[in-house]
Amino acid sequence: MNRRSVNPFARRMGEGSVGWRQWNAETLRRAASLDRPLCLCVINNGSRWSHMMKANFEEPEIIGMLNNDFIPVLADSDDVPHLALAARAMAQIMLGHAGWPLFIFMTPEKKPIFACSYLPKQSEIPESPGLLEVLRRIKWLWLMKRPQIDEASASYGAQLEEALSPYTAPLEEGLEARAAGQLLAEMDLQNGGWGTAPKFPQAPKLLLCSYLGRKSEKLRVHFDRSLAALFREGLYDHLDAGFHDYCCDREWQIPYLGKHLAQNAAVLEVFIEALREAPSPSYRRVVEDSVALLRRTLSEENGLLCSGDDVRDMGAVDRYYLWSKDEIDGLLHEGSDAFCRVYGVTPEGNYSDPLTQKKTGGNVLRLSAMPESDERALELWEKTESARRILRECRSRRKSPEKEARISVRANACFAAVLAQASDVLGRKEYQAQAEEIMKSLSTVAVSRNDLCHTLYDGLRDGEGGLEDYASFIWASLKVYRALGSASWLEAAEKWSARADELFGARGAMRLVREGTLEILPAWDAGDDFLPSGNGMMVNNLLELYRVTADERWLTRARSIVDAFGGALNEYPAACASLTLGALRLKELFRRKAAHKSPVV
Repeated sequence: MNRRSVNPFARRMGEGSVGWRQWNAETLRRAASLDRPLCLCVINNGSRWSHMMKANFEEPEIIGMLNNDFIPVLADSDDVPHLALAARAMAQIMLGHAGWPLFIFMTPEKKPIFACSYLPKQSEIPESPGLLEVLRRIKWLWLMKRPQIDEASASYGAQLEEALSPYTAPLEEGLEARAAGQLLAEMDLQNGGWGTAPKFPQAPKLLLCSYLGRKSEKLRVHFDRSLAALFREGLYDHLDAGFHDYCCDREWQIPYLGKHLAQNAAVLEVFIEALREAPSPSYRRVVEDSVALLRRTLSEENGLLCSGDDVRDMGAVDRYYLWSKDEIDGLLHEGSDAFCRVYGVTPEGNYSDPLTQKKTGGNVLRLSAMPESDERALELWEKTESARRILRECRSRRKSPEKEARISVRANACFAAVLAQASDVLGRKEYQAQAEEIMKSLSTVAVSRNDLCHTLYDGLRDGEGGLEDYASFIWASLKVYRALGSASWLEAAEKWSARADELFGARGAMRLVREGTLEILPAWDAGDDFLPSGNGMMVNNLLELYRVTADERWLTRARSIVDAFGGALNEYPAACASLTLGALRLKELFRRKAAHKSPVV
């Protein structure tokens, strides 16, 4: 790349003959001076398809076209959330779906021309072109059909601007009913969760479902059904605990193998919420065992945790997590058949390769029939504990997947917040100390001149913190304050909330990154991914600050963010679940204030 990146993943992907550049003003000036379209490739270290693109960038014709006909730009999605958001939104506009890696082709003025996801080198299917066909087509259009390019890019640019702007409109009455209606309309009644394939846990939706389930029996049942599926099927590791990122099928049976801190923090918060509502011995074990696993396998010397499994060698990941029927037979002997029936193990393997969809001969463990009660689930676990211990011991002798070098400020703060909540719900006081240890380390190594960084590599700060980093840090500070009662953490939450507003506040909402960070367009976003959106987190943080300080400025600021996204809350509250939850809590708070001020009759 034109500057050596601190990020080892981006550095590896940038090695070779393609003249990759970073996204900066110099790159945009070069595109304008040479009058070439930009080819921005946004990669993600947790995506096996991103790693597979590396081979495509070694193809001589692709190298030649990228270097001679385009300005190639490579960026890690975690380092440039504003670019990742724009690329994802553009792919949704053009294709109706988005997944890593993402390509977005643009004019030198940052107007979008075309977007797509993973591309093979070449394709034999005309309706699904390969990278070479796309490069050739865009080159021809750029040289021969420039007026049409300009017209299309202006149209796409307008659609992208609409997608990335706050949707300001008066918030209509009936938000709770609209949110419940959307969750009910989109939920998977048979398998739990929402959507088809690939299937994501969607923790923010589950938390909203839990909140609304206090008044809706259907939503409460769906919340319980969804948690049972997350625990029962392939997403959860029934040997070592912890959750994989997502599943490749709607039944949650084929996980995308690999565990990461941020995704686990999101899912564990949902299980803690379930335990807050009702005790469950099996869910308690899920939380406690998963926390222990994450701390055991991801902890670094500075008290922080790395991001998770490095999936660039998927063969090594598969060999670590999967089991053949013969291997289990050899370990369990006469107890193997009963164990395999319980956990769905088959001779041909129950796991399919996510890319080819072909059986691999490997098996993931999943409860083949969900016990009818929590007590029965715990009983089943206890009956199979000796067999699982044998398999765990065998797995411990395998080579475990390499870990990412990245230490994410956002992921560590979210995990600290989850630990602080778990300490209260589970009565595990040691979690309080662990949460505070993480936050103290972040306060030392991730802060410079009153600002948070985004990531740490080998102790080196990399990148300016964005809204999601600040919002997560504030959330964790508040949760640690609640757990410990230490005024210093409340002061930290107030300090960083004011700083976040100073850096990101605009048009009533908050931007994803600081102004002047060379966004494709200034990006405001309230849509959740596996973690809550930055704006959604901030509304809930500000409400919590108001509750503990009674300072009206926090309440006023929370209301301004909700108002800035009123149109989004009117039309698609389920997609903005964390912000919707904040808006409902805000409404409830105002209702209580009004009732308190009413004269007693």
